[in-house]
Amino acid sequence: MQLPSILLLGSLAATSVSAIDAYYHLGQNCDGTSIVCSNLNPGVCCSDGRTLANTIGYRGIPTNWVIAAKAYGGNQCANPISDRQVSQNTNFLCLKNRFGVPLGATRYDFGANSKRRDDFSGTSEETGSSECQKPDQLVLADGVTKFNIAGLEDDVVDELLKLASEGAAIPAAFHSLKL
Repeated sequence: MQLPSILLLGSLAATSVSAIDAYYHLGQNCDGTSIVCSNLNPGVCCSDGRTLANTIGYRGIPTNWVIAAKAYGGNQCANPISDRQVSQNTNFLCLKNRFGVPLGATRYDFGANSKRRDDFSGTSEETGSSECQKPDQLVLADGVTKFNIAGLEDDVVDELLKLASEGAAIPAAFHSLKL
């Protein structure tokens, strides 16, 4: 009687998806204050339509996956301005801007040698999909302190990002958003 439960749990664990987060960093080396698209799926563009970053970091990449990521100028996943970066045997990837153009959007897909390649049918760049995810977290420069910004008005997020990037204290009214 225990065997079916064990098999079910084993199959659920085998099919679980790992979370990959895309961090829009104000710093030059994937550091400093950032806003994050957490649990970003392959082929989905990450952009809030206005925030521009110096670097974009991908974190939480399973080391047995190969992903290919690009960053884009403007706020759509069109017109890549970073070289396509490929991760292999690492859980982190940093995209830097080329030509001094701030980064406004990003997307990843699975690389040709990835064990997850069969789970992915194409990028939104290839399929013309307009699916886009907005950042849902603000991460302070310490890399530890996080706030839930999902559902906040754009001007409130902009103010919080400005305060955080200047090293100013986040107002007490927002402490309930702390993750």
